[in-house]
Amino acid sequence: MLRHALRADLPHVVDTWVEAFSDDPFFRWLAPDDETWQGFGTAWLSMIADLCFERGHTFVADLAAIAWVPPDLELVGPDDVQRAQEIVAAHAGEERAAEALGVILEARGHALQEPHWTLQYVGVRKVDQGFGLGAAVARLGLAVVDTDGLPCGLTSTNQRNLPFYERLGFTLAAEVYVPGSNAIALRPMVRAARRQNR
Repeated sequence: MLRHALRADLPHVVDTWVEAFSDDPFFRWLAPDDETWQGFGTAWLSMIADLCFERGHTFVADLAAIAWVPPDLELVGPDDVQRAQEIVAAHAGEERAAEALGVILEARGHALQEPHWTLQYVGVRKVDQGFGLGAAVARLGLAVVDTDGLPCGLTSTNQRNLPFYERLGFTLAAEVYVPGSNAIALRPMVRAARRQNR
């Protein structure tokens, strides 16, 4: 059962996301080996979980965690961008951190300008991936988005996940490739506003 996360749930949220994203191409570009991924993934996803808990809505289940950012809030401010770059630099070096920040900021430039919800991260433990749990927890949030009559945005870090998001109604807005790759990219996606019948 999905429920609103408490602060005590944040380690569970982070552990779920670290496992779910362990083979993600963009994150593995930053942390290519398992040991580096464990350190970087925990640091990065802890930062995101903290921000989402404070400024958004985070939900957990035994095998899944999802975070949303509402339309009237910015998840990341200038201090947070600096902190993000420092986390990447500590695990991947200054050059890769600068490259990553450039890609992230370019991808953010494709975000919706009108008021919108953001699906920040959805992750499912490996043992339950492929059985519809991720879609089920995402649809619960999208029902709120649709009740509000607002569009929704997200940024996919894995090309393999595009069909999953497309089935939820998202369309690809852009592809921002990391330096030196024609495959690894951040892919902003948008979902047009839908108003549910009441």
